[in-house]
Amino acid sequence: MSAPQEFTQWRRMRDEGLAVPFGWLSLSSYQWLPEEPGPLDLVPGRWSADGTTAKASFEAADSVTTPDGDPVVGTLSKSLHEDESMHFVRHGDTLVELGVRGGRYMIRTRERTHPRLKAFTGVPLFDYDPAFVVPGHFTAFHAPRVVPVDSYRPDTKLKAELVGQVDFELGGRRATLGASQNADGSLTIAFRDATNGVQTAPWRFVTVTTPGPGADVVIDFNRTLNYPMAFSPHAVCPAPVPGNRLEVAVRAGELAPH
Repeated sequence: MSAPQEFTQWRRMRDEGLAVPFGWLSLSSYQWLPEEPGPLDLVPGRWSADGTTAKASFEAADSVTTPDGDPVVGTLSKSLHEDESMHFVRHGDTLVELGVRGGRYMIRTRERTHPRLKAFTGVPLFDYDPAFVVPGHFTAFHAPRVVPVDSYRPDTKLKAELVGQVDFELGGRRATLGASQNADGSLTIAFRDATNGVQTAPWRFVTVTTPGPGADVVIDFNRTLNYPMAFSPHAVCPAPVPGNRLEVAVRAGELAPH
């Protein structure tokens, strides 16, 4: 299979993954839990969080169930760590996600019948260009570095764990970008470039191949993706670490959705 054919197949899988019933396109709200029990939008019950534990109380008339469909009556309690999320409860076509971001408990509602899902026909993208497939070299840090970063939400600060940096050349310019590591050994680079705010989202990310024996990697910018924030205002999404900015225009990968 040629590189463009493989890319086309990969793109089809990407679009199918976004179009699942309770995926990123289905987000309908993002709400912080109050300290004192009280109501929230789009979901029944009374919700609260004391800093370590989230609680939600429901009556039989609320018709709330677990994600698996078992009725919920009374108070549910759950403790999560930073950046953790879980499917908490369901109410009709609404799935409620509970999570911790920036040290605070939040919920996100996901609607199976959200108009954004119905209107989705795929993510617009630049044409495949082999010039944006470049070799690079990975240099690991002696120990991971935790760096504070902004997020798509001005009220939420996050942290990025960098395991090293990737050096490469693109458009005749040398670049060095910090990278985090995924469970399978591959690397993720969040970056800004000259297309942001014009053709693309405020920032994007690309997954880099697992470093080989000589720490060589391949960066295929055709596979640059949008963060969920490009599809919904109810996403958080970490910003690139300071310095992860390319001066060239990366006209490859996903464009900003219409």
